[in-house]
Amino acid sequence: MVFPMEYILQENKMVQKKKGKFWHVEKAVSKVDPIFHVEVFDKDVLSRDDKLGWAQFDLTRVPAPTKTAKECTLDVYENEDLYPRMSLFDKRKIAGFWPVFDDSLGSKVLTGKVEMELEILGEEEVAERPAGKGREEPNSHPKLEPPTRPETSFNWFTNPWKVFRILVWRRYKCTSSSVSLSSFLLCLLPSCSIPRRKRSMKQFTRVRSNRIRS
Repeated sequence: MVFPMEYILQENKMVQKKKGKFWHVEKAVSKVDPIFHVEVFDKDVLSRDDKLGWAQFDLTRVPAPTKTAKECTLDVYENEDLYPRMSLFDKRKIAGFWPVFDDSLGSKVLTGKVEMELEILGEEEVAERPAGKGREEPNSHPKLEPPTRPETSFNWFTNPWKVFRILVWRRYKCTSSSVSLSSFLLCLLPSCSIPRRKRSMKQFTRVRSNRIRS
């Protein structure tokens, strides 16, 4: 995804143009720090998406990311000796894993890890290397492959059989088999007993009628 921005290199500030009031004709120009903000949400079907975590850092002091998700912890933000700060405008490109956290209860709690590639491009480079939103076309620079999700990452409401197979069948396979077999046998009992009773009544009637005739 490409975000257009105007940056003043000498002041390490980003130019922000924003309309104050709806009756203002011209936009107000202000200089702000180039803050990068990331939020991660889940995907719900029947309710509103919940925010799982977030992260925020200055693009002039980006904490060094980790190379693997296993190494990615909150030390990325707290330990500057181990993860030194770097300017994206000097490096031009930074890629790796950054942690996202939830601090709604006062203390930071690690809630996820995000793999990103941040790159600064000029106007001519943007025209030569277009990129779509997310995985939309043109999916390039860089190309985003489909996410590798665990097997238990699915929609419970649209795939109930998968819910049963992963959460119930794998853990309680023997118990489920016994319950299913018992239920099947209980269903067969009435159908097996009723024909036998009718057959015995017919036999008794025949014997009695034969006795009367004799």
